Amino acid sequence: LMDEEKWGEAVNLLEARPDLIEHNYALSWDLGWAYFKLEDYESAESHLARAMKLQPRSAAAWWALGEAQRHASKLVEAERSLKEALRLRDGTIGRLSLAISLMERGKWAEAEQVHLKGLELEPECTGRWQYYGSFLEDAGRMREAAEAFKKARRLAGS
Repeated sequence: LMDEEKWGEAVNLLEARPDLIEHNYALSWDLGWAYFKLEDYESAESHLARAMKLQPRSAAAWWALGEAQRHASKLVEAERSLKEALRLRDGTIGRLSLAISLMERGKWAEAEQVHLKGLELEPECTGRWQYYGSFLEDAGRMREAAEAFKKARRLAGS
């Protein structure tokens, strides 16, 4: 059901068997993510928090929890969760999520540092240059944004 993006059906199936999800990381994560996709961020947060507690070293659990918190406008909690996800494993999407969370809190300089650190770690990553370009556009720095997008296109071979 998750592969088929049948979020409501997945929720109904999993909620019918709380005994199965209570101690199972994967099923807790799936239930939380299904709620997230249904835009029920409070329920998503609850189940993703359980998944994170079941596997506290899972960057994916921390990232998904942070995304649910961000969408629920719990930005302080989201920042903490997303930073923990990146501490456990660096990733382009994780960096983007953290940068957006910081921007939503008005921490533009810190958000830029998240992008720059990502580029330092993976200077040849097309996605990181594209996301940095988008950040620069949002910051009104159009000339710099154009350069970042140009670098991304060059790396992509276009």
